[in-house]
Amino acid sequence: MRSYGLTLSWVVEILIIAVVIYQVWKLLQGTRGVQVLTGLLIVLVVLTLFSAVLHLRVVTELIRLFSPSFFVALVVLFQPELRQVLAEVGRRSVTSSGRQQQAEVIEHIVNAAEICQRERFGVLISMEREDLYRPARDTGTLLDAKLSADLLVTVFYPRTPLHDGGVVIRDNRLVVAAAVFPLSETDRLERPLGLRHRAALGLSEMTDAIVVVVSEETGAISIALEGKLERHFDPNRLRARLTEILV
Repeated sequence: MRSYGLTLSWVVEILIIAVVIYQVWKLLQGTRGVQVLTGLLIVLVVLTLFSAVLHLRVVTELIRLFSPSFFVALVVLFQPELRQVLAEVGRRSVTSSGRQQQAEVIEHIVNAAEICQRERFGVLISMEREDLYRPARDTGTLLDAKLSADLLVTVFYPRTPLHDGGVVIRDNRLVVAAAVFPLSETDRLERPLGLRHRAALGLSEMTDAIVVVVSEETGAISIALEGKLERHFDPNRLRARLTEILV
């Protein structure tokens, strides 16, 4: 009976650790930190295997001695990412008025898209959900401003310095403008569609973001979601589709 209790305890502990590691990995996904972490882990595993197979006692002893320092170095090295993870956990725990906030965000985006469609302004808007795409913050201009339709139209006005690139919206904040999104390598994109649509598709392939595109040439409104491009929206259909996805 006691042995069964110990086994159950181990299983619970392993599950808790696995869930924590998975959630941290998911939050770090798409950041530079996860790439560095992956590289460090590969180097550590290779060194450990070589030292064990070839009986390299000095290397084994060095790995054992520096293991505690390795974890301290990880905390220092990934301080920005860890801060972002903790902020994300706090943000997800606050769920009050979430649907109302989403409805307001949708309305701002639809109103801005309608104006930009009429004026033929090119638009590329990423609405982040669970996944956080860190490179957009590294390449763009951080704003962290309260979202409004007027702000979006101003950003995408062709004579402003921030119009060339995409914007990232998280919750009800315009986080970054003039960001560079990854380009999709698909060969199924129709010829008239340009870099904005390819960037929208690329980001939707890598993350769970909803990306709204307004063509500068035709004024056509499209949505990129899960690596697929949905086209030919008018403002009312855009509002209905975004509400269906988010609310």
